[in-house]
Amino acid sequence: MLHELRQFISEKQLFSPDERILLTVSGGIDSVVLFDLFVKAGFSFAVAHCNFTLRGTESDEDEQFVSDLAVKHGVSFHVKRFDTGTFASDNALSIQMAARELRYNWFDELAQTYQYNYIATAHQLNDIIETTLINLSRGTGIAGLHGIPEKNGKIIRPLLFSSRNAIRVYAEENNLKWREDSSNIEEKYARNLIRHQVVPALKKLNPNLEEIFKQNTERFKGTEQLYRFHIEQYKEQLLKKSAEGYTITITELDATAAPFTILTELLLPFGFNFTTIQKIYRNRFQESGSVYYSPDYIVQKDRTCWQLYGIEHLPDFAYNIDADTKVIEIPGGSLSFQMIDAEQFKGFTHARTVAYIDVAIIRWPMKVRNWTEGDRFQPFGMKGMKKVSDYLIDSKVANNQKKKIPLLVSNDDILWIVGYRTSEKSKITDSSEKILICTYKPIIMEPDNIKKSIF
Repeated sequence: MLHELRQFISEKQLFSPDERILLTVSGGIDSVVLFDLFVKAGFSFAVAHCNFTLRGTESDEDEQFVSDLAVKHGVSFHVKRFDTGTFASDNALSIQMAARELRYNWFDELAQTYQYNYIATAHQLNDIIETTLINLSRGTGIAGLHGIPEKNGKIIRPLLFSSRNAIRVYAEENNLKWREDSSNIEEKYARNLIRHQVVPALKKLNPNLEEIFKQNTERFKGTEQLYRFHIEQYKEQLLKKSAEGYTITITELDATAAPFTILTELLLPFGFNFTTIQKIYRNRFQESGSVYYSPDYIVQKDRTCWQLYGIEHLPDFAYNIDADTKVIEIPGGSLSFQMIDAEQFKGFTHARTVAYIDVAIIRWPMKVRNWTEGDRFQPFGMKGMKKVSDYLIDSKVANNQKKKIPLLVSNDDILWIVGYRTSEKSKITDSSEKILICTYKPIIMEPDNIKKSIF
């Protein structure tokens, strides 16, 4: 396997022998095998281990195992503990997405601080199979068909040539020890369900599944290269610079061979998800004025074209909320409302995306509107008033993002800076009879749809 590793690194030009690598080691069999191969190959590397504190003492034992492994072989060791659950709740992310964001942000920090040339992960061939199947089940473009790239910026994956079975054989033949993650057997996670149920069924149809996927991956990569070449030509033709952003002329788009596919590729880099792009295209012949949002951009339907511009150019907005309103779309997400009797109240969810308001203080209709200069509110738990602009500065909200921060207002009283802080006026007391539960659901991008700057 050592020879195969060297050959794969050379063929894919992952790194050169004189470059320093940050090797991410969880303690599982894949990362332990990659660690052992790096030691035997004599590469210059250090180890990084994330403790996500999700599995109690098991997480701590994983950390100690990796630390001992690094010390035994004289390899520099970096470790960081994360409060993953709180981070996920505060940012309206799934645990898996929160862990992904936390670890890659930290890896980037380490690479910059210690001047590591690349960050190596221990993904292997079966991970490609599982990722491709997950992408297919959730919906994907052509990029999702080849699963995991062997090199993506600073991220390299030197073990993608090997199957899970070959890795286990190597580990056993070399008497390696590793940690088993108990969560890997829980089929509530999509990857585990595919690993334990779907892949074995497919291997019954074709025992050579890994090799077939390896071949398919190479073909899909070539197909994507051709696809990207033509998409870039369409971008130059259709995405035209304007004073505040870009315009896309509808008739010009419709004259192409695959207008919806091309529109998707034009808008995905700006953070629009697939469902929103479907709505934009489906409503292209409706009257002017329709507005669609991504976290950082806006598409507005004009008479003959779509106007695309940054959120800092967002027009003023205000939406009425009546007592029977259930859900309302707002810039960057949606708000839902549930009114309950106080005796039904089961306690607070400590998340910035949920607010609890005493119905008695509400003057209907409430409004959701954007922040404007001069707005003031009394933050929950404080006695005095505070400028909303000062609060947003303290919360490190970028200037170009401020206008999209919605405020929930009743009779000119700000009850909630949506997604941030409620007002003291809205608090629940022992005398509260009815409670309005307000839930903010921000637009969340899947990994393949995260906005990338391509211009």
